[in-house]
Amino acid sequence: MPKTVTASTLVLAAIRERVAALHAAVEPGTDPVPVLDDRDLGDRDLGTDDEGAPAGDVGADGGTSVTVPAAEDEVPDDEPDAPSGDPDGPDVERLAEALSDLEAVVTGFASLIEGGELAALRAELAWARSTVEEARALDGTVDVLEELVEDLDPTLRQGPVEARVGIVVASRTAERRDAVTSMLAQPEWTSLLAHADQLVLTAPIGGRKAKHTDKVLARALADADAAAREAADAAIAEAQGSDRAAEPRLAPVAAAAHTVATTARVVRGALGKQARKLADAADALAGALEERRRSEAVAHWLVDLADLAHRAGEPSFSYGVLHAEARARRVAADQALAAAVTAYTKPKLHKWLGAESS
Repeated sequence: MPKTVTASTLVLAAIRERVAALHAAVEPGTDPVPVLDDRDLGDRDLGTDDEGAPAGDVGADGGTSVTVPAAEDEVPDDEPDAPSGDPDGPDVERLAEALSDLEAVVTGFASLIEGGELAALRAELAWARSTVEEARALDGTVDVLEELVEDLDPTLRQGPVEARVGIVVASRTAERRDAVTSMLAQPEWTSLLAHADQLVLTAPIGGRKAKHTDKVLARALADADAAAREAADAAIAEAQGSDRAAEPRLAPVAAAAHTVATTARVVRGALGKQARKLADAADALAGALEERRRSEAVAHWLVDLADLAHRAGEPSFSYGVLHAEARARRVAADQALAAAVTAYTKPKLHKWLGAESS
């Protein structure tokens, strides 16, 4: 790539985009701030001064600073009750994605963020995601459950299966969404947004020499990749075959894989197709982990539903059939996870990073 773009420019643009997306997720009238596309930044000629450094405000080491504008009872009725939460409340999926992407960027490039309130922001992001991810995970589990119920052979339906599922889904969904709404009213949320804005506007980003761009970005990606592989090595073998729906060791692996994918996409304009391949493999690993979590969670839901039906004097046979389907799905998810781990841990997917970052 032309040596006219610094690592600091790329990283700040990535942070800026994610902070704008976070504001847009909770402020429906706010449009994301336009930014340079991650894929194109490495190929754009931003102009140079007489010394060959990017035009603009030039730092002491020849880098560029970026001026960033502020971003604006047990017996079911015929029909289940609607959720008690506000139907016009926060878009959980959009908010979860925005939080996850911002956390991935500040984690992947933490070594380049100098000063500021990075530690406070990362703690606040973890706090917010603990609530929002529960709601998003619930939505994913519900999707699988409803798919299983829809595909159930009519001859195997005994009792008001759809109505009972609807009652439980409505109750749990409303509870989780209410928790997200409550979170957004907390002072910690206001502080999170303030720290995110401060990061964009004032925090110095390292990597200001254009000639070191590839090396600096490769080192950041290598660090994220090493963290993901370490988490996978420590967790996945033990997690497979576990009967716990919320295996705690899986979440860090999924988060680390998402960090790799996000970091790789930010740097792919500079580092090329090898970064794209790594991003794709990390995405596949994160997706396999999520499918594993959902298939196990659904199996546990069906045990609870069968118990509720039994105590209400309803047949529980259909839930047993659905549970068998869920367990089969879990087996398939374990196989897919093993394949994703194998693909991600292939040495050729990673060995180039050592040469690039040295």
